[in-house]
Amino acid sequence: MTSLLPCKECISGTIHKGQPLGTDTEKLFGRSVYIAPVPENPKGTIVYIADMFGWTLPNSRLLADAYAKEGFKVIVPDFFPFQPVAPSSIDAFAPLNEKSAPSFLTGLWQKMTTIPSIMWFLYQARASVSTKIIAKFLEDLKSAEPDTPIFTVGFCWGGRYSLIMATDKVKKGTVNAVASLHPSLLSVPADIENTIVPVSVGAGTKDSLISVPVMKKLEDLYSKRGVECEIKLYEDMIHGFAVRDDIEKEDVASAMEDAKKQVLEWFTKHL
Repeated sequence: MTSLLPCKECISGTIHKGQPLGTDTEKLFGRSVYIAPVPENPKGTIVYIADMFGWTLPNSRLLADAYAKEGFKVIVPDFFPFQPVAPSSIDAFAPLNEKSAPSFLTGLWQKMTTIPSIMWFLYQARASVSTKIIAKFLEDLKSAEPDTPIFTVGFCWGGRYSLIMATDKVKKGTVNAVASLHPSLLSVPADIENTIVPVSVGAGTKDSLISVPVMKKLEDLYSKRGVECEIKLYEDMIHGFAVRDDIEKEDVASAMEDAKKQVLEWFTKHL
């Protein structure tokens, strides 16, 4: 197990500038979803499994739009029972720069309200519940699009479930390949037992939840099980870098772009 609880980087970061261009759909297979602008003749469908800020976080929608520009249909479903961390509290626990830090009282209030919310969320969205919800969505999607390659990408909380979706907990033939960036709350080896599709995982060398030794252990376990895998380490990057880090920093922006390429190249390889 990487950790029983999220780290401070799981619930912090920056809100990226930009306007998502997709649309909210009331229900798709029983879930509210954001759908990025759909390209003409998409080559596959990516299901984006969000971090603890949920499906409405602008960063997630902007990244979904970026994947869509490369020829994929991208869906960001709401897999949560409720949103545990409000985007307005993104700077409460670990502000990435002085300008974004809240006042003492504001920060204290955000922490006092967020921590109980997270604990209740972790119970309501526990693995035995969330795994079934996400797997059913993917299986329903495959039934609706039987000839379309389907992929999952997940970040932090969603990173764990993207890896689980590569196992036999999803009906065989549903998913072509998965990608996971800085997965959190990952139970190793339990969460990756019986992996049946190719897996790509990325994390920073300064990740406080999924360390370099854990990444190497993942690589060893996948290799021993004969699973096609790709493990990438991003120098000096922290947990959450691929979706919520400060994009105005040159090294962060470069790592985020590389992480985006990692996902897209992996999925393109397994069309």
